[in-house]
Amino acid sequence: MENKGRKRLHPFLETLGLIYMARNFEAVKADMLASLDEMDIDGNQFYKQYLSYLENYVQVFKECCSLKEEENFFFGHNTEFFLAVLATAIELFESGTEPGRFGQQQIFSVISALLNEEKAGGAPNLNSLENWFMLLQSSGYSEDTKWRLLVLISNPVTKFQELFEIYTRNRPAFDTAYQKNKEHLEKLVSKTPSDLSDVLRNLVSEFHPGVKKAYLTAVLPLIEWITPNIIFQGVLADKLDLYQKNLKSAKERLPQILKLLGDKSKFEILCLLKSHGRYNLEIAEELQLTPATASHHMSMLLANHMVAVEKKDGRVYYQLNQGTLREIMECFEEFFL
Repeated sequence: MENKGRKRLHPFLETLGLIYMARNFEAVKADMLASLDEMDIDGNQFYKQYLSYLENYVQVFKECCSLKEEENFFFGHNTEFFLAVLATAIELFESGTEPGRFGQQQIFSVISALLNEEKAGGAPNLNSLENWFMLLQSSGYSEDTKWRLLVLISNPVTKFQELFEIYTRNRPAFDTAYQKNKEHLEKLVSKTPSDLSDVLRNLVSEFHPGVKKAYLTAVLPLIEWITPNIIFQGVLADKLDLYQKNLKSAKERLPQILKLLGDKSKFEILCLLKSHGRYNLEIAEELQLTPATASHHMSMLLANHMVAVEKKDGRVYYQLNQGTLREIMECFEEFFL
């Protein structure tokens, strides 16, 4: 695997990320705090200790950038769609093709590779919007993301030209924001492990062994996101792994497990998986959840090793992690019996 950009921040990624954060800072902050709290991490304390730099980083950029309301298509508060666009755009950016010369087929090739990781079987003949619609419907994305991707696919060359023009216009704002936060940003980058986290390495090895490029980001500091060709890893993502690894005893772990089991949706998901494994859309449909909500619950269960994953017929299936369940039963016996 090529650790491209692992020990530096990529200006293209950071510039677009800063635009997204400038438009949605409070909403994204709330999402981060909620996710931290769900992991049994004191969100406010973690934010104060590690994430407060974001406020100045984003604010300096916002004071210098040039944002137009009509450009909100790419930067509305939908992180799932934004990441899909970002993964596509950075592949195009690194392809060596001049931004104004991207062809429709080149763009379609990148997007279809991204979408086909969720689809069983081979890639369809994507020569019509109807076929794209069918491919999108088979993905695990939320309905809002599917709609936005369909709009993007209907006019891809113009849309990505607009995106690259937005980047070019706002690159100087990133340079200013970086320089004014350089000391802290460089410290974050220098302390980031050169290797992928154990969780990411295992997922890459299992599902995307052909992944070539990994990118480090400070504007999305907690993210760990994998596509068939791209990895985004936040400069503070390892802090979360360390927190999980530093649970020193079952006594410390049990409250988190009980909290997970006390959540009705997560409990129902575990009950659903008792009979056999299921993929995300099946779980969402059977429990009447949105795909995004189901994915969120699965991330929490996966992070706490309550479920395991298996790729079969082009889909990612979730199954109960029997080993963890046995450990939990042993913990109960140790403390209460």
